[in-house]
Amino acid sequence: MKRSKIRIGSIQGLSTTVSLLALMMVGSVAQAQTAAPQEEAPATTAPATSNAQQASGTVAPSADPGQVADAAPAADAAAPGDIVVTGVRASLQSAQNIKRNSVQIVDSIVAEDIGKLPDRNIAEALQRISGIQIQRNFGEGSSVAIRGLTQVRTELNGRDIFTANNSSNALSLEDVPSELLAGIDVYKNPSADLIEGQLSGTINFRTRKPFDFDGFKISGAATNTYYDLVKKSKPSASLLISDRWDTGIGEIGILASASYQKTSFRQDTISTEPFYTLDPSNANDAATLAALGRNGQTTTLPHGTGIGEVFGDRRRLGIDVSLQWRPTDTLEFTGEVFRNDYKLRSYGYSYFAYTSGASITPQPGAVFTYAPNGDFQSGTFTDVPIGNNTSIGSRHSVTTDYSLNGKWKPTANLTITGDLQYVDSKTDNLNSIVGLSGVATTLTQDISGEVPAFQITSANGLANPATYSKGFYLDNLNNSKGTDKVGRLDGEYRFDGGILSSIKAGFRFADRRNRTSDTGYRYTGLTGAATNLRYVDLSGFFRGQADLFGDIQAFSLPTVLSYDDTRQSLGITSTPGYVPSGTNTQAQKTYTGYAAAFFKADDLPVPIDGNLGVRVVQSKVAVSGFYQQVDLITAPDGTQSTAAPTFTEVNEANTYTSVLPSLNVRGRLTDRLQLRFAASKNISRPDFNQLNPSLTITEPGTAQIDQQHVTSTGNPYLKPMKSTNFDASLEWYFAKSGSLTVAGFYKDISNYIQTVITPRNVTFTDGVTATYDVTTYNNASKAKVKGAEVAYQQFFDFLPGALSGLGVQANFTYVDSQAPSPASDGPVTQLSLEGLSKYNYNLIGIYERGLISARVAYNWRSEFLVTTSANGTGNLPQFQKASGQLDASITANITPHLSLTLNGTNLTNTVRSTYYGITSRPRDLIMSDRQISGVARITF
Repeated sequence: MKRSKIRIGSIQGLSTTVSLLALMMVGSVAQAQTAAPQEEAPATTAPATSNAQQASGTVAPSADPGQVADAAPAADAAAPGDIVVTGVRASLQSAQNIKRNSVQIVDSIVAEDIGKLPDRNIAEALQRISGIQIQRNFGEGSSVAIRGLTQVRTELNGRDIFTANNSSNALSLEDVPSELLAGIDVYKNPSADLIEGQLSGTINFRTRKPFDFDGFKISGAATNTYYDLVKKSKPSASLLISDRWDTGIGEIGILASASYQKTSFRQDTISTEPFYTLDPSNANDAATLAALGRNGQTTTLPHGTGIGEVFGDRRRLGIDVSLQWRPTDTLEFTGEVFRNDYKLRSYGYSYFAYTSGASITPQPGAVFTYAPNGDFQSGTFTDVPIGNNTSIGSRHSVTTDYSLNGKWKPTANLTITGDLQYVDSKTDNLNSIVGLSGVATTLTQDISGEVPAFQITSANGLANPATYSKGFYLDNLNNSKGTDKVGRLDGEYRFDGGILSSIKAGFRFADRRNRTSDTGYRYTGLTGAATNLRYVDLSGFFRGQADLFGDIQAFSLPTVLSYDDTRQSLGITSTPGYVPSGTNTQAQKTYTGYAAAFFKADDLPVPIDGNLGVRVVQSKVAVSGFYQQVDLITAPDGTQSTAAPTFTEVNEANTYTSVLPSLNVRGRLTDRLQLRFAASKNISRPDFNQLNPSLTITEPGTAQIDQQHVTSTGNPYLKPMKSTNFDASLEWYFAKSGSLTVAGFYKDISNYIQTVITPRNVTFTDGVTATYDVTTYNNASKAKVKGAEVAYQQFFDFLPGALSGLGVQANFTYVDSQAPSPASDGPVTQLSLEGLSKYNYNLIGIYERGLISARVAYNWRSEFLVTTSANGTGNLPQFQKASGQLDASITANITPHLSLTLNGTNLTNTVRSTYYGITSRPRDLIMSDRQISGVARITF
């Protein structure tokens, strides 16, 4: 018999104002014939336990695929003759049920229909959840912070998932096509049965299974997206096929889904180079102060400026195949293969005039202006080195996840679950840069306006090859491979009656390994006149809003797009070689046991339920790498080439045991109002790149000697971060898709890991001495994070006529942090945690009535610390200013099987702006594409 179906929808909504949305939509919806379904208050019933609950909204925590939290009241199941809720309304209802019924504090996004998350990028979908803030990479969301912390755990169906690289232990959120997912759950506080390894929360990505459907199911979609800055269109498509059968050996189901996405982008950046305050005790600085007439006055000058025009494309290919077998009513097996294949390519030009740490010379007689604090605002410099780079960077990552789950119920009260998993992930990277250098006659800057302006002049002109007297080539190859072997066994015994409802216990073993091999940047000096140059028209840069220096000549970009053609053009026959010293490895084994007691006391004046448990985990970590130094050989004719590297091996191992208790309690004040409290401890191990001991120092060539020299390494002696967490929330569910919730949280963190830059002087064998800014990490002693969240959603069914389809989602997050700051230059030495905005909000307007479904979403976050001190910043902290982004979509459900959607992203052309410590010292101004996409979707 076929079950009643709820077609589930997404939590994403839309926003500016309800009145604006009403004006936009009222003309369209006047023709709609179908009345919106009315909502009723949820009744107090226990949810059923079935695989379909993954689709309907009650899903397992990460530790236990298939577990359903049933201590809370659930919404009524659809009775015969009831209106079946679909679309956005159903998605909000499903996500609300997950939050309401979960044992932990959790927020969810549920796909409105098959392959239809609210945003095509996972990180951008997550930003709609209260407490989540995202970072962007080339215009797309790429990483998230939960409640101000970036130490996030990523899971696929409750299991480890990651992208092999040397920068994180987690999944790169831009890699996975969102069409493969049924929903995303964000667990904001741990419990004993959740896998450890995060400070801020766990993000669990859920795929669909064949038993989620009653029988045969097929769904497909085709999309075309236009990117207005790069002026290109790119396609994408997805397909899901699923069926299930009753056979002689039991019920069997098979599901296969695939998604293919191509995207394009362009990113324009205007940069101001590091600011240095003149020191009157330094002879060069004293002379500069005198020339400026600033003796006795605090004076800070930038040491240059530049632009970057970067083009690029992404390709995502995702495949998910799952097989389910239920031989008896008490036994079920699920096998799944999930594979995502991601390619990113970025290429373009950068042009800059700067002196790095060397003094910059004001033009005699030029007019200079300053901010009240002595910071430079405008003026002209002379004889400034210029650089002109044409480059490409590419990444190709493939992650395959194999899993097998068995669930056995030998009695009505006992459930035993076994789980095996193997993850294999590989990443290959390439960086190739052709650089030209010369000297500018003058550099005139004006950073007083909203968009910095600057002019560069040279004797021969910037579009003349004769301007560039020197050149160099840099290339770098690296690859990473990561594997994870995991086995676990869990048992749960449910009691009939009494306060103790169930006991759970389990064991887990994981063997995670990562290896990264890197050639290091190979330097090749170029001699003679620059060849294979192309004229570059910069008139459309920054949408024509920038006052710049005109057009340039640069090395041919079409040539740089091919690594082989680039080397052939430059007469370089070989590729840089991998040597033992370029390889680092990390191995991490964890042995875990946990026990948790679940309780329920319905007879108290305020019924309560929850769990009390403890998780004990032993971690064994071993890392190895090399210190490598690469000198240059200078030939009699002045040409330079790299010498054989010298290196020293570094090994370190560490073992530690963590005891992690947790308590989760919920009080059901009324059928609609509940109060939660949670207390727990958790750990977050250092990322592999943070532990990587490898360090490479390469001697700069003559064309680079005046530039800033940077490198990076990890710290193999880092300790895991530990947190003590307290959470509370008050949740009012006044309708099936209507709620108002308030949450507060506090985290006390020890051994917090921060980024620091340490200068290191290196003398090479030919006597050349250079100073390198080495980016690395250390354990700060303490950090504290506290804050609050407010979230509200509702459909306004009480409004007359067409207006009854209006709805709204809104949430606001406040996060405050305290942490010791590493040494940083300039006026700012007390810093918040990296990536943390104190305030952020989402305002989402929704319309759903008849054939029309529409959403307008505005996301805003206040300023935040990008990094305490990054390469190229002169050891200054870098902040990003407050910004918001407007996205929208409208869907016409032409038939029950066909829908057409129009999406718009970054409609307000948001420009992201960063600065050094204080706003009178701008860093970057970044502009990305607006995107318009059309989607056709068919489901049977």
